[in-house]
Order: sequence, then C-alpha cells, then structure tokens
Amino acid sequence: MRRKLRSLYICYLSLEDPLVHTQVVAYLEGLARRGHTLHLLTFDPELPAGRRRALRDELAGRGITWHSLRYHKRPSLPATVYDCLVGALVATRLIRRHRLDAVHARNHVPAVCSMIAQHLTRCRFIFDLRGLMAEEYVDAGRWRRGGLPYRITNRVQRVAIRRADHVVMLTEALRRYLFADAGPDAPLTVIPCCVDFARLNGSREPVGGNRSTMVYVGKFSGRYMEREVAQFFAAARALEPNLFFLVLTQSDRAAIERELAEAQVPQSAFEVTQSPPGEIGGYLERAGFGVSFYQPGLGGVACSPTKVGEYLGAGLPVIVSAGTGDLDELLDGEGVGVVVRDFSATGYQAAAREILALAADPNCAAHCRAVARERLSLERVGIPRYDRLYSELAQSQ
Repeated sequence: MRRKLRSLYICYLSLEDPLVHTQVVAYLEGLARRGHTLHLLTFDPELPAGRRRALRDELAGRGITWHSLRYHKRPSLPATVYDCLVGALVATRLIRRHRLDAVHARNHVPAVCSMIAQHLTRCRFIFDLRGLMAEEYVDAGRWRRGGLPYRITNRVQRVAIRRADHVVMLTEALRRYLFADAGPDAPLTVIPCCVDFARLNGSREPVGGNRSTMVYVGKFSGRYMEREVAQFFAAARALEPNLFFLVLTQSDRAAIERELAEAQVPQSAFEVTQSPPGEIGGYLERAGFGVSFYQPGLGGVACSPTKVGEYLGAGLPVIVSAGTGDLDELLDGEGVGVVVRDFSATGYQAAAREILALAADPNCAAHCRAVARERLSLERVGIPRYDRLYSELAQSQ
C-alpha cells in the first residue's frame, strides 16, 4: 500500500473568497478522498465566531482541517512581512503538533512562510507557482520593473524554486520559460486551473430573452482588458444586432459599464450582475460563447483562467486574447475558440465572425465539453496530478 502524505497547505487568501473554494478546497477535498491528510491555513478578515465554526465544520466534513490567521492589509509591505512571520511561526507549530510531512505554498507570500517552516522542521516543501507575480503587477501598471516590490518578489520566487522539493505551475508555456533546460525527470508538474463540471449544471431562466449571449465571468481590472472586451462586443453586435452581453463579476461594475458606454453599447444590450458559485452553470448554459481577455505581457505566460474551463465545460466556445498561457494552442489545436491577435476594428470583426459561426455550429457544444473534460477536468486532470505528486513525495520520505 502506498504511503500517503500529511500536508499543510498555505493560502494567502480568505476562505470566503470563491476562488479558494474552486481552486484550493476542491483539490484538497479530492486529495483527502484519496487518503492524504490535509490541513489548510488561510488569512482571513475578522469573521464572526459562528461563521468560523460553520466554515470549520464544513471543511471537516470534506476531510480538511482548517486553521485561520488574521489578514493585514495596510501599510502594504510591512503588513505582508508581518503576516509572513506570523504565518511561518504558526505553520511550524502546526507541522510539529500534527507531525506533517510537507508544507504546500500557494504562490509567493505563502512560500516565505513555508521556507521558514521548512528550515525549522526539515519538512518537504511544495511551491505552487500560480503566476509570475512581479510581472503581473508590472503588466497591470501597479509596479515598476526593477522597483523594490518587484525585486523582492522575484527574489522570493528564485529562492523558492531552488529550495522546493517539487514545483507546480499552471502552464506548459511557463515551464518552457523558466525550466527550458530541465529534463523529463525534473520535480516539475503542470496543473492548469481545473473545473468541477458537476457544479455547472443549472436551471435558471435565460437572461436577455432568446437573444444570443456573450458571457464574461470573473473580476474586471486593468489586466482583464475591459476596454477591449467592450470594443469587441460592439464589433460583434454590429454583425449580430441581437447579441446580448452578460457580465458576472464581483468587481466594481462602473468600470465595464463606462467602457461599454464609451463603445456606444446601449444599456438594453448588457447586464452586469453577480452569481453565487453554485448557480454559475445556470447562467452559462444558455449563453452562446464566453470571452476572456488578458493584458499582453510576460505575466500572461503563466496564466490559466478558470473561466475558460467553465465556459468550455458548459459547452461554450471561447474568444481569448493571444499570449495567454497555453490557450493559443488549446483553442487553435482543438477548434473550440478564437484567438484575437489584432485589436483593431478589422481584427475584432474577423474574430467576431469566427466565434459567431462556432457558436452557431450544432456540434460545437458537445466538442467543447469533451475537450474540457480531457484537458481541464478537476477529477480527471487536477486531482490525479496532485495525488501523484503527493504520493511520490510520501514514498520518498
């Protein structure tokens, strides 16, 4: 019988963040079902005692022991340093108390906590590199390349990669960029953002009547190109006057509404709303296609948008911007979407014709779902790859 890993997973997000449930808890639950012991440490705002008990009981029912630390936001750098130090001390205590074999860091801040705990406990260290954080902030215009935050973040990344017993990343493009000389036996695993397709089943009434619908799911900020999304929708609507745009976002709705107004899209042609995670399938199932643009730049090499798996799993072809992780290869190779490489009126019109034709193809939905299950399934791809990684580390103890 294979030995199972006993691991502490550190995530510098709140358990209340929907992303944590789809991209952390869902994976850990799958690993717990396969016999591994999982502890989860998150950084949360102040939560009422009753809410904490409910969350702890919910995770316990899914095989996960939850620990929570208070998240500090300001002043930014000192607050993050403080959280790192407290997180490292708590992680060390948890590893010793529960006799854990490994610490699993989700991105850069947890990597700092984990490396300190690794040094103090001699446990194994898994670095889950969710993106090129420094480059993403530069691409978004929030950091200056070469500035202090940029240098610190890249330094953490280099040291974490060097010290990790295993590195996980989201895309083959990032593997080629960072580890071009690594052989096939290198301790590296690519695991894209995967989707639990069971939660995409929906039953809500259509939005926008019987009109064709372009849908967007997720946060809107500068790196998600709300201006270009609005411009593309206007171009597509010129070809398909009944096209409707449904935006499901937790971000401030003013940004996308402002860009749609600038693109001369009437208010009757779009809706900006929110969806509880369990109801997302009800919105997707009657859309025509999904959109996912990402700011061009080096940060995009590491990007694996969860929304793309959700779109494809719901049977929707996808339109994306070029250079986003492995999506160029996925969409072009599998015929499940369109890659926009020309952000001009002419480029938008050409891409719109292609995606509207795909959405009208009666065979497209089944093909999209099949590709999603083969390439982006939580049960077929995400959990098995983590299970293999965990089991190999456990066997090498």
